[in-house]
Amino acid sequence: MCGIFGFYLKNNLSDSDIEDGILATKKLSHRGPDNTGYWFDKSKGIFFGHTRLSILDTSKNSNQPYIKNNTQLVYNGEIYNYKSLKKKLIHKNINIKTSGDTEVLSELLYDNLGMAIKEIDGMFAFAYFHNNILYLAIDCFGEKPLYWYESEEGFYFSSEPSPLVEMLGLEISTNPKMITEFLLLDYVASPNTMYKGLFRCEPATLITVTKHGVKSVDKYWSYPVQYEGSGLARKVSEKNLDDISEILIKSLSRRVISDVPVGLFLSSGVDSSLIAALLCNELEQKDILSFTVKYDKNLIHDESVGAAKIANYLGMRHVIVDSNDKHSQNLSKLNKIFGEPSYGITALSVEQMSLLAKDHFGVALSGTGGDEVFFGYSKYYFLYKYRYLLTNRPIRFLITNFFEKLSIFNDRLKTIVALTSVSRDDVLLALKDMPFFSDKETYNNFKGYGKCYFDKITPKNIVLQQRQFDISVHMPNLIIPAMERGSMRSSLEVRTPFLSKELIEYTSNLDYRMFVKFGQKNVLRSILKRYIPEELSSSLKKGFSFPGVTLINKESVYNNELLNYAIKSMGLDSRWSKLVIRLLILESFKVDPPY
Repeated sequence: MCGIFGFYLKNNLSDSDIEDGILATKKLSHRGPDNTGYWFDKSKGIFFGHTRLSILDTSKNSNQPYIKNNTQLVYNGEIYNYKSLKKKLIHKNINIKTSGDTEVLSELLYDNLGMAIKEIDGMFAFAYFHNNILYLAIDCFGEKPLYWYESEEGFYFSSEPSPLVEMLGLEISTNPKMITEFLLLDYVASPNTMYKGLFRCEPATLITVTKHGVKSVDKYWSYPVQYEGSGLARKVSEKNLDDISEILIKSLSRRVISDVPVGLFLSSGVDSSLIAALLCNELEQKDILSFTVKYDKNLIHDESVGAAKIANYLGMRHVIVDSNDKHSQNLSKLNKIFGEPSYGITALSVEQMSLLAKDHFGVALSGTGGDEVFFGYSKYYFLYKYRYLLTNRPIRFLITNFFEKLSIFNDRLKTIVALTSVSRDDVLLALKDMPFFSDKETYNNFKGYGKCYFDKITPKNIVLQQRQFDISVHMPNLIIPAMERGSMRSSLEVRTPFLSKELIEYTSNLDYRMFVKFGQKNVLRSILKRYIPEELSSSLKKGFSFPGVTLINKESVYNNELLNYAIKSMGLDSRWSKLVIRLLILESFKVDPPY
């Protein structure tokens, strides 16, 4: 796990260019405190910088930039299947001198770059220079970030935006579309950012750059088309459960390979509990430490008791660390973690949790992605249950006009009525923040925005479109960055067994109704019952969270009409707090930029 930085200029490098590159690379030292390295070629106009967090082959032999075969590589991440790929290279009589994955990646790219990135099971962002061409790529789920900027002088890239913003003096964008998108989604969706001209790589992206600039930006993998199902819905079969278990075990076995201690972020949730069960029962890895942070119950949902029960039953070594944090985190700190506006406030608790955990291990396993891959959110069941009410225009009209008064007696009906009051294109986005969208005056400013992300919604595809959006847009822009940035601020690597191409492709070939009709996370719970008694697993809660409302000063008065209106509305519905926080993040970002 590392930080990478570099540029490819059209003219020769000057001494000043090199100095700027060194200073910019050092700003990524929190991502890699173990070693900092540089490589440059003045005549070719290329500079590579790298900060290393040593996980595999901790010796200096795998320090970067890595130079071999007259090629140069800077790389951030882990290649989980590097051992099997290494065997293929050796079979081709390619000599591998080191024991880590960096040399393997370098040789794979040299042998066949296009094929290499398709064969990799891992999280990565790399820059590779060969024959005066610069190649950059990130993994299929966007687990490792990569930002880039192109100017008349040349091409620039970095693991985080701040080094580029500072070095190049990039300006904050005032594009209304970007602001609208942030208020709706909690982020500006890649490839765009809130900085003029700065882009963030989308998942599964390969960029080719020549001396003259960007030649191509291509997708090397696409989210598989989800099977819609036919006939009557049936529960998942034992064969399907066996197959899913086998894929998860395979994914997990690759993600425990490390030359530093490995631990598990254990909540009382199904996802991390299943990882714990597979570690102990299938991989016989009971020595791996499970780790839970105990929080003040008055401020945040505490899961330490439930997590301890799971760990004790499985016989795992378990540590509960009492948080001394008084939740004094502020929005300025949040902006510094991301370097751009983001509602990923869980990054604050992840940073703290990682800081406490790094005294025990250097790699943490996480259940991130389980909700998205296995339709785990309650909204999927809600959308499936009320799919005809939400998509049929005549029924929507009747609900909105005749049943609105009745909704005051029923929260679920209130939600349905609010959803039917927005356009059909915006139903899925509206589900995020009902008070925000049910306010007609506010909603009219964003009407029809759902067309940007969703095709025409029908009873048959409404759940599938939501899941596809969550995996391909929401997860890589909010869920993953919150975990990645929060942990890397504390120099801790986090690995995610649920984020596997093989697992996504397999579940996408199953009737989606298996996952949503028979109870929330019924598939994962069915597997978990093989290892943990039902009475213990049935009470499992959700994962780590952070009370965003604690970041809001309700007494404050701002020169922002919408913000003041939202703050007043919080007294009517606490969910207005999400809009308030978004607006405060933007205000803080403009007033106190994170660089």
